[in-house]
Amino acid sequence: MEHTLAFLLPLAGILIGAKIAGQLSHRVGLPAVFGELMLGLILGPAVLGLMQSNDTLQLLSNIGVLILMFIAGLETDVAGMRQAGKASLWTAIGGVLMPLGFGAVAGHLFGLTWPQAIFLGTVLTATSVSISAQTLRELGVLRTAEGSTILGAAIIDDVLGVLVFAVVMSLMGEGSLYWTLIKMTVFFPVAWFVGDALVPWIVRWEQRMHHREASLAVILGLLLVYAWSAEVLGSVATITGAYILGVVVARHAKEGHIVHEGIAAIGYAFFIPMFFVNIGLQAHAEGLYAVPWITLAMIVIAIGTKIVGGGVGAMVGGFGRRSALQIGVGMVSRGEVALVIASAGLASGLLSGEVFSVLLIVTIATTLLTPPLLRWVFPAPAAVEPTTVPVVAFGEVLVAD
Repeated sequence: MEHTLAFLLPLAGILIGAKIAGQLSHRVGLPAVFGELMLGLILGPAVLGLMQSNDTLQLLSNIGVLILMFIAGLETDVAGMRQAGKASLWTAIGGVLMPLGFGAVAGHLFGLTWPQAIFLGTVLTATSVSISAQTLRELGVLRTAEGSTILGAAIIDDVLGVLVFAVVMSLMGEGSLYWTLIKMTVFFPVAWFVGDALVPWIVRWEQRMHHREASLAVILGLLLVYAWSAEVLGSVATITGAYILGVVVARHAKEGHIVHEGIAAIGYAFFIPMFFVNIGLQAHAEGLYAVPWITLAMIVIAIGTKIVGGGVGAMVGGFGRRSALQIGVGMVSRGEVALVIASAGLASGLLSGEVFSVLLIVTIATTLLTPPLLRWVFPAPAAVEPTTVPVVAFGEVLVAD
């Protein structure tokens, strides 16, 4: 009970402070997520040192990112994503190969061995779509062709990033590449099939029994199961399982349903602010002070390679230059995915504590910079117009309404 009492006031401060910071961020024309991230950064060890992340806050944060990705799945235009599938694939490929190559070469030039340098590049391949999804949602462009392509590319990016990670670890004698490939190949169709069978049954049961809150509880439980199974059974990140379930639920539960309204209320009132503030709290200045030039170079490489690599891939997929720039910027944020891979590298000895600190600063920097960059490349919400989806067929760019 003493532990609970000691955490109640900090928890209240995070919740109230996050909403105030979000409103202040809106006042200056930035998404609310930017204010929440900055609040964590200022309160955390990197600036004032008044708070730091702990196990309880990390647990709440992990649930928050799962809910956020589930909501992103609910709001994903599946038809639009299907039409933009080729663009998403090319965007993901470009957004993985360029950071991997430039990151590995830069790491080797800074004195790392080739296995360490390749792993450094592997960390830079990760994309955390949760930050972009939240910002795109606030800008009102989540369901445009660009938004759908970013979300689709991020999911493919996750698979490619895990594949690269598996290759590197298998070359170092850690884990089986073939087993990882088998698990990923089996997980995605099974997860879709199971969800497509269970969700309609849950919706029909609720309509007959009028148990709206009960159906919400069942979906939340299913969300946690999907997140668990994604990592344990499918060798992909937990957020991927949450996103897949959101897309499946969106096919069967109309907007305004208790699942949409209830999950959004629970998430944005409590868990999601914990996630964004906790990211800022995890920033430490030691890495920046110890090797400032490496840190600066890695930040530039992390941002530039995603914008250029993802943007070129989007252009190959049929988008114009402006849309390609928007998509590339949407792939910049690294977030929790990069931290998970970096932690594995630290535990296996592929990364030193100093390099890990650098990657932590890089992750925080890309996460903080993504919302204002997206706000810069996308028009104001009032000016957003429906965007057509480019479809490439036989070398010609067609336009699908």
